Amino acid sequence: TGGVGDKVSLPLAPALAVCGLKVPMISGRGLGLTGGTLDKLESIPGFNVSLSLDEIKDAVDKVGCCIVGQTEDICPADRLMYAARDATSTVSSQGLIVSSIIGKKACEGISSLVLDVKWGNGAFKRDLAEAEQLARSLSENANSLGIKTSAVISHMNSPLGLAVGNSL
Repeated sequence: TGGVGDKVSLPLAPALAVCGLKVPMISGRGLGLTGGTLDKLESIPGFNVSLSLDEIKDAVDKVGCCIVGQTEDICPADRLMYAARDATSTVSSQGLIVSSIIGKKACEGISSLVLDVKWGNGAFKRDLAEAEQLARSLSENANSLGIKTSAVISHMNSPLGLAVGNSL
C-alpha cells in the first residue's frame, strides 16, 4: 500500500528479476495524498505503462519484470474503481483497498506475494492497529485464492528516500 514518498516498487521489481524471479506488476496511480507508482514512471519521458497482455509477457520473458497499469483488457473494473474512490472520498475504505490490490495480484497470475502495508502520517492507514487489520485482510484474501502471501508492516511517518513526488 502506498504512502507519501513510497517508491519501493521501482528498485524492488528489477532487483527480484536479477535474482531470477518473474515479477509482473500491475500497479496503481496516486489516490488521495499519495503519489502512485505509475505516475512516477510516467514522469520519465517516453515510458509507457499501458501495455497489452502480450507486451507484458514479452517484457517479463526478456527482462524478468514489468510494471504496468490497468487497461481496458487488464483489470478494467479496478481502473474505474480507482477514479470512483478518489471522487467519492472512499480512498481509505478497507474493502475497496483489499479488492483493488488482491484483484490486480490475481490478474498477474502470481503464486507468491509479499505485501508492504504502510501506516502513519503519510499513509492511508494512520495507526498501526488499522494497518495490521488491513494486512490480515489482504493476506487472508490472497491466500484464499491460492497465492501464498505474507505482509510486512512499515511506517510512513516520514517519506522514504530523499524526494517526494513524481519527478525523477
